[in-house]
Amino acid sequence: MNSIPDELTDLLHYCHSLAKLLLEEQGEFYPFGVYLNLSNVITQRMFHDGDDFPLSTGLINIIKYDFDHQLAAGSILGSAITYEARITNEQYADSVQVIVVRLSNSRLQPGMFCYLPYRITDNKIKYLPAWTELE
Repeated sequence: MNSIPDELTDLLHYCHSLAKLLLEEQGEFYPFGVYLNLSNVITQRMFHDGDDFPLSTGLINIIKYDFDHQLAAGSILGSAITYEARITNEQYADSVQVIVVRLSNSRLQPGMFCYLPYRITDNKIKYLPAWTELE
C-alpha cells in the first residue's frame, strides 16, 4: 500500500466521511472536490457548468483541471476529488463499487487514488478493506 502524505490525510478522512454520509442518506452522490487552502483549512469547491444533471466524467475533468492549475500556481496546498465507480482487479474479479478519492499536492504529482470498496446488501452498506495506487 502506498503511503498517503500526512498533510493529505485530513482531506481523505473528510472525503470518506462525506461520501459515506451521502451514500447512506441518498444511495449515491455527484463527484465533489475539496481542497486545503493556504491556511490549512479544508474547503469544499462547488462546480456548476450550467447542467442540472452533468455527466460524472465531465464534472471530474472540470474539478481536476481547476485543482491542478491551482496547485501549480501555489494557491492551494492540496486537493481531493471524490466520486463513485465500479472496478475489477486481481482482488475483485467480479466488479465492486468503490468510493474513489484522488489526492494531490505539490509533492504528489500527478496524484494518488484511494479506493474504498463497498457492497450494499439489504439496504446496508458494508465497507471492505481500502487500498491506494499512484496515478
